[in-house]
Amino acid sequence: MDTVRRLVPQPPLLAAGALGGPFVIGSLTPLRNVMSNAAQDQQSTFLQLYRKVIGSPSLSAAQQLRVAYTGALVSVPPACPQWCMIGPFFHLLHTVLPTPAAILGTACLETSITFGSQTRNVQMAYNVQAPKTPVPLSPIIRPWGPGAPFYVLRNCCGMAGIRWFSPPLQNMLQPVLPSGPREVVADMTACMATCVASAPLNACWSYTVTTPAMWSMGFPARVAAITSFLRTQYLDSTGTRLSRLAMRDLGVRCVYVSCCFTMFRGIERLSMKHWPISHW
Repeated sequence: MDTVRRLVPQPPLLAAGALGGPFVIGSLTPLRNVMSNAAQDQQSTFLQLYRKVIGSPSLSAAQQLRVAYTGALVSVPPACPQWCMIGPFFHLLHTVLPTPAAILGTACLETSITFGSQTRNVQMAYNVQAPKTPVPLSPIIRPWGPGAPFYVLRNCCGMAGIRWFSPPLQNMLQPVLPSGPREVVADMTACMATCVASAPLNACWSYTVTTPAMWSMGFPARVAAITSFLRTQYLDSTGTRLSRLAMRDLGVRCVYVSCCFTMFRGIERLSMKHWPISHW
């Protein structure tokens, strides 16, 4: 019985994942749509991406909110088990595995839960921006598909910020900042640092799931298509320097990831401190 108790996540961690996860995913839907749309938009600037996510200025405020939150209802229900994986399941794996292995295991399980819904969210947001060339919508319950390897690696990068890099940063900041601000600054800094790797991975996934021609390609052709996309998206005409889109995409990824994981870690810490039932 004691062994079972040790394996079952504690109530505060379960509460943070089950309640905090859907809140974070739902509230940040516009930022997630901006990040996804950037993969197929080579013209808009950083600010224009955020303006376009709410639709035409001629729309009413209610209509703009509806456009901005396209895909929220698809993404919120799976967010409950998703963040129970990122929270309680990670802590469970971490009791028997080193941090990198626990992150990878959590990312794989998270992918099997959310790949279908997140892919559909990206496609719905894309179809709102490009009504003349809509893409078919992916089934919500789909554990794997085109672009999934990028999705797994992107999730690993996202979790690495708060689970792997933030704790050492908190120790470094201990003489400078009090508890509370110290954790928030460390979480945000670590998350933004991981975006250097996760931004192109997220762009590759978003581009793949909104480009139907890639879905039936063989592996060599798909690699060539992704290579061409990355070259066009992130290198200038000379092919030797980063393009303006590279910094734009990194910026929108940093905004979303730092908000997403910092909010969740804050909810997790508050739950551990104030949830009325701390042990089974």
